[in-house]
Amino acid sequence: MNQFTATVLAADGARFAASASSAAALEERVASYIQERCDDVLWPADAADVHSLIDSGRFDAAIAAYFANVGQRWDAEWLELNGLSLGNAAGAAPGADAEMCDALETVRSS
Repeated sequence: MNQFTATVLAADGARFAASASSAAALEERVASYIQERCDDVLWPADAADVHSLIDSGRFDAAIAAYFANVGQRWDAEWLELNGLSLGNAAGAAPGADAEMCDALETVRSS
């Protein structure tokens, strides 16, 4: 059984937290959060890019784009992701949820 958690933080504390049993479900929840906020916190062109990525189902790219640009107009936010695979001796689900790991690396490197 997997458990993935995302927390969006800002200087004044946590702004969003979600947990899901799959990386794909967690991506959808984070994408919903950024879709609601991007028009208010990103420059219009960046917000349009995020909406376009979400509309095309590219949640990982939308998440990366949001966190690469948030803070340029208003307050900075950052994303913390945690994943736990239970019942797997290696500590990771075999082949599962690689996209969320890639999104995590993209967000951390931006």
